[in-house]
Amino acid sequence: MKRIFIVLLGLYSVSALALNPSRKYAINPSDFGMSYQELKIPTSDGLTLNAWYFPSSQTSYKIMVLSDDGNGNMADLIEQVSIFLSLGYHVLTYDYRGFGTSSDFDIKPTFYIYAQFQKDLTAVVDYIKKEKTSIPKIHLYGKGIGAGLSIAVAANRLIGTVIADSPYTTFDLAKQRIKEATGQDVIIPLGYDKNELEPKYALASKGGQMNGILYIVGDKDLVYTVKDIKELVKIRNSISSVYIVKNSNGENNLSIDKEKYLEEIKKFLKL
Repeated sequence: MKRIFIVLLGLYSVSALALNPSRKYAINPSDFGMSYQELKIPTSDGLTLNAWYFPSSQTSYKIMVLSDDGNGNMADLIEQVSIFLSLGYHVLTYDYRGFGTSSDFDIKPTFYIYAQFQKDLTAVVDYIKKEKTSIPKIHLYGKGIGAGLSIAVAANRLIGTVIADSPYTTFDLAKQRIKEATGQDVIIPLGYDKNELEPKYALASKGGQMNGILYIVGDKDLVYTVKDIKELVKIRNSISSVYIVKNSNGENNLSIDKEKYLEEIKKFLKL
């Protein structure tokens, strides 16, 4: 999610980390001449998600699913799409309910995340397993809330590999860190299964089948802190790698050093 750092009398203030959906796509893949297909993916509770599927230009049996941070929509992930296409992956991006041209859903800006977003990513994974049977190897990449969701869903859906850029560990801790950093309260879900939505519990209970997790965290991130990510790593230390981005507040983990970001991903994926 967007973080804006403002220097004032030597102190840093961070804008609220809450949902900020955009219904309009600022850019489309066609603007860049990219080959893609627009998909409509049904969820288990009767909604429809808009998705963009980008086929690899080479024969490939692996696909990377990208989950956004809850600020804007999937158009913000075009650069990440290019990264994974260049690495030989098919790529699929999608919008949560209430974002882009996915089904209507009442998004309140004071919410950090909705538990229903787990149904959205699960629906995407199930769609690929059913409709893209020639692509058996599904991998997940996410930013912010999308990173935390990717870890939790992967643990529950028998997906081996996740790249998590600035993931939450638990909702309570995310709420606490946002309060500490901004002085503002966000609303977190109630009445959900922690093992299905929160990485700390999903990894402990069901993460044993996973093959690898790459955590990406900015060294100056006040919400998704290096300390908290290292605690998460301990749960499945043998399969976890960490890339700490120097001089990054978390929002600019990719842009601050694109070559290093790509290098760390390639090293993790063993490409």
